[in-house]
Amino acid sequence: MKIFISVDMEGISGLTYWREKDEKIEKFMTDELLSVIDGIKEFDRNCEIVVCDSHSNGRNIDIAKLPEDIKLISGYPREFYMISGIDETFDAGMFIGYHAPVGTLNGGEDHTYSSSTIFEVKINERVVGESEINGAFLGEFNVPVVLISGDDKLKDFSSKFFEGTKFVITKKSLGRLSAELLQIDYAHKILKEGVKESLSNIKNIKPLKFEKPFKIEITFINTLMAEFASLIPSSKRVDGRKVSFESNSYKDIYNFIMASLNLAYNAKNF
Repeated sequence: MKIFISVDMEGISGLTYWREKDEKIEKFMTDELLSVIDGIKEFDRNCEIVVCDSHSNGRNIDIAKLPEDIKLISGYPREFYMISGIDETFDAGMFIGYHAPVGTLNGGEDHTYSSSTIFEVKINERVVGESEINGAFLGEFNVPVVLISGDDKLKDFSSKFFEGTKFVITKKSLGRLSAELLQIDYAHKILKEGVKESLSNIKNIKPLKFEKPFKIEITFINTLMAEFASLIPSSKRVDGRKVSFESNSYKDIYNFIMASLNLAYNAKNF
C-alpha cells in the first residue's frame, strides 16, 4: 500500500492561531503526523508513505522525528504546492490539519490558500476550499481521500463533497481564533483509530471528481488583485474582483490558482 499525506496547520489539535511560536507549531504538527503514521503502520507495517508539508512555506515538520522510511516533501516554492508528489501510484490520500474555506461562520482560521488575497473560490459554480481543490487533484489520478482531519466546521462544509471519507474532528471551533480543544493525547488517539478505520474501508471511498471542462472563479479582496491575476493567459475578468479560467486539465486549474495567488500578493505592494 502507498499513502499520500498532506499536512496543514490550522486544523491541528491544540492550535488556534497562525502566530503561535514556530517551535510550538512544528512540535504540534509533527506529533500529530506521527499519530497518523502510527495508525497507518499498525494497519500495514510495509506501507510506503509520502508526506507533503503544506502549511505556509512548507518548512514545519521536523524530519528528524519521522521514521526512517518516510519521505517528506518540504519547502516553497514548488510545483502543485499542497499536493506535491501525488501521482497514480498511490492507493489513498489523507489531509491532516485542514480547515474550512474562507467565509465559513466560526470556522477556525478560515481561509482558502490566502486570507489576505482571496475572498471566494468556485469550481463549476460550487464554492470550494482547500480540501475540495486538493482532493479533486488527487481525483485526477483516481486516488481517493480516505481521511480528513480538522475542526467541526471543516467537516460540516466538506463532507458533502467526499463520499465515504472518514472525518476526524480535532477541535470545535468557536470563532476564527478560538476553539474548544481536546486533550492532545486523546486527539491523537482518535485520529490514529480513524486512520485505521478509513484504511479498512478504502474500497468504499470514491475519488473526488469535477466534470470537465473545469471552470474556476476566484473573487479577490480588491480590484487591483483581480487586475494582476487577469494578466494570466486565457483568464477572463468577470467583474471588478472576479477572474475566471477554464480548462480540461486540472493541472492547469491548480497552476492558475497558484499563479493568481502570487500575482495578487504582489498587488499588496502598490
